[in-house]
Amino acid sequence: MLVLAGPGTGKTAVITERTCRLVRNAEAAPGQILVVTFTRAAAAEMRSRIRKKLGAAAAHMSIGTFHGIFYGILRAECRLSAGSVISGQERRKLLEELVTHYAPQTEQEADLPDLTGREISCLKGSGIQPAHFYSTVLPAEVFRMIFRSYEQWLAENRKIDFDDIILRCRSLLRQKPEVLARWQKKFRYILVDEFQDIAPMQYEIIRMLAAPENNLFIVGDDDQSIYRFRGASPELMLGFRKQYPNAEQIALEINYRCTGSILTLSQQVIARNRRRYVKQLTAERGTGTPVSLHTFRDPREEAEWMVREIRRHMKNGIRPEEIAVLFRTNTGCRTLVEQLITEQVPFHMADSVPCIFDHWIAKQLLAYLELGAGSRRRSDFLMISNRPNRYISRSAFARETVSFRELYDYYSDRDWMCDRIRKLETDLEMIGSMPPFGAIQYIQLAVGYGAWLKEYAAEHGLDPETLNEVFEELRESARPCRSLEEWKERMELVRTRLNQRPDYSGLAVSTLHAAKGCEYRIVLIADINEGIIPWHKAVLEADLEEERRMLYVGMTRAKDRLYLCQVRKRFAKTMEPSRFLRGLIGTSNPQECGPGSLPAREITAGQRNDR
Repeated sequence: MLVLAGPGTGKTAVITERTCRLVRNAEAAPGQILVVTFTRAAAAEMRSRIRKKLGAAAAHMSIGTFHGIFYGILRAECRLSAGSVISGQERRKLLEELVTHYAPQTEQEADLPDLTGREISCLKGSGIQPAHFYSTVLPAEVFRMIFRSYEQWLAENRKIDFDDIILRCRSLLRQKPEVLARWQKKFRYILVDEFQDIAPMQYEIIRMLAAPENNLFIVGDDDQSIYRFRGASPELMLGFRKQYPNAEQIALEINYRCTGSILTLSQQVIARNRRRYVKQLTAERGTGTPVSLHTFRDPREEAEWMVREIRRHMKNGIRPEEIAVLFRTNTGCRTLVEQLITEQVPFHMADSVPCIFDHWIAKQLLAYLELGAGSRRRSDFLMISNRPNRYISRSAFARETVSFRELYDYYSDRDWMCDRIRKLETDLEMIGSMPPFGAIQYIQLAVGYGAWLKEYAAEHGLDPETLNEVFEELRESARPCRSLEEWKERMELVRTRLNQRPDYSGLAVSTLHAAKGCEYRIVLIADINEGIIPWHKAVLEADLEEERRMLYVGMTRAKDRLYLCQVRKRFAKTMEPSRFLRGLIGTSNPQECGPGSLPAREITAGQRNDR
């Protein structure tokens, strides 16, 4: 059976009740039931719900993640131990060492090991040969060398990673029919939650285990498939009834979460996707407050307004835990996070947010400002001496404390180098006479750091737009600070808060990906602009459809109020409204608008629309 379960329609309750009914009606023994989901948290919740209904019988069921269930098979058949699987921390440390060895750029991206690890998982999960896989974060040959060394380390240390669990389990069941038959007999009834997120190899193993009886019950929503980068394939759900022509199909179409306004608008957005099951969801809770669109000058104005609006809801009795602000990426939220910290609004982050002040661009700008303020540390000079390139040798900085007199003496026989050093000295004097914001502008334009960033990006195959945005974000962070010390205090405040252990109290600041499966009374979605939602790298139709699904997932997290936000400028770049909202905004035809459509006029900062 295929159960199409739209957002807020109670899919977890359906799986729980079906599982319990199989046992109560004596159709299956508890030990013959396998319930598979995607996260440990979801598996724990499912286990808890079933235990409440069935009591001790639930302990005999197999309820877990794909990796957990397949690891259990390997452990039973191959005597695999917990120590055989590389831990996340151990894996990251290994990847950091390999990336540093094979891609030893001085200005290395902090998340490059994580991105490399993600691509290794994608390579293994796709079944593509390394020679035919092209990395998006590293030169092709560098990535292949890292992959070969990574696999060699695993083999030498008798370890496997999470991707190997899937590969080895599939290989075991393919090669040993007697083992497959044993597990087919054990798992006579298989229920899969969040089926839209399944990857081809996971599906292949599930199909093998379900045969020959094919008691396979899948629940999911193709409109909420947003994990293609992990290998998920919504096409598997769309093609399920071709694989199983006799399968029944049922749609859960009553939404118990969202108001009618939110549900209707989100349906209008997702209806533009072409490859999907058509569904007609209805809201159980009535129309509710209309969705509102808010347009801001820039992310700073957007963040300030969001904090004011959040405070207003909190003052009116909404607990902060019932509020979420959603972003496309984990770096997009940094301006808001800084504002929340400054104004002491309680929050937690569903994702790890890299501190922008730890970025190599931040360290170089800070070194410029420290030298402008009078520092003569060798480490500061080495950080900036050839950014942009001045052709100053490291050996010119012989001592831990450097003086310009020593630099002039070192190059006394080369007038052209003395001219470069004189220019550096003059630039540092100018930087020291300005507040941080003006100093950073001077570094960008007069010193030539902005041009050097473009050259560096081209030389190392990096996205110049990404580096420029980091630079602009740092400059904006410095805008309210009157002195270097004040900016450093702000940096330390943000860094300390980001490094705190999450306690999950306060409002949620989350990516759209991490918000899946959650619900909140109030949801604000930030930066619904071209280049962000949809992401600028989404070019193919399949990519754009996934981006639209991501926005749909975000919109349907809201129970009572939904705010859609966009900006006219993001730092130095002019931004266009998202194509996903075109046709839903600014129309005066009531039949086109319908309940839940956006207000016809744009709402600017500080104004509200309650129509």
